[in-house]
Amino acid sequence: MVFKREWDASCPRVWDRWEKDGRTWVIQDLRPEDDEKAVQILVDHLCTDEPLCNASGLINDPVSIESIEVVWRKTVAERMTLGCYTEVDGQMTLVALNACLVMDKGETPDFKIEGKAWKNVYAVIDYIEEKKDAFEYLGLDRVLHALGLVVTREYRGSKLGGRILAAREPLCKSVGIKATATVFTGPASQKLAAKCGFTTIAEATWSELADAGLDFPREDKVVKYMVKKYE
Repeated sequence: MVFKREWDASCPRVWDRWEKDGRTWVIQDLRPEDDEKAVQILVDHLCTDEPLCNASGLINDPVSIESIEVVWRKTVAERMTLGCYTEVDGQMTLVALNACLVMDKGETPDFKIEGKAWKNVYAVIDYIEEKKDAFEYLGLDRVLHALGLVVTREYRGSKLGGRILAAREPLCKSVGIKATATVFTGPASQKLAAKCGFTTIAEATWSELADAGLDFPREDKVVKYMVKKYE
């Protein structure tokens, strides 16, 4: 049965809330009215700064940008994306997010990947996920995946990434999902994920990706496929 989130009067639900630096921080379900802002943040901050996107020149490929925007719109429309907001005098501002989607074993995402750069980036996800089946490793038929965790540049250094990753657990448990899996592409995110309890089940260097026919420089940078199971 294809997953569908029940979006009722209790939504958007809050998963974490704290006070720091004279403001209130909230991690919750992304508000539907913020969907387009979320997509724009992903384009403006992730497409330029994420290692694979940067190396592929994705931000300079209009076809890739148009295609990845469609993918992200479909993802946030599933209503499983986490938004991190600052709240000052009752005004909520979206400053970070984690675009998440639920995948079932054997399911193929309904995404049309277009553009040379986006195809090159997405091929990495396919490549590393083929090295190790997360569903078999976890012994589950349904897992929460993610297609981008981004903090806007102004708020980097606020230690939001770890809290956002941690918020996946109550989100998952609220809908009966027992694990999450993500391809982490940079050393900082990989270190953070490990600190948050993720386990690496597959990895590939950029040199290996180049040997596989993908357009990346032959470097020792590593992409990791990491999972976490919730008890």
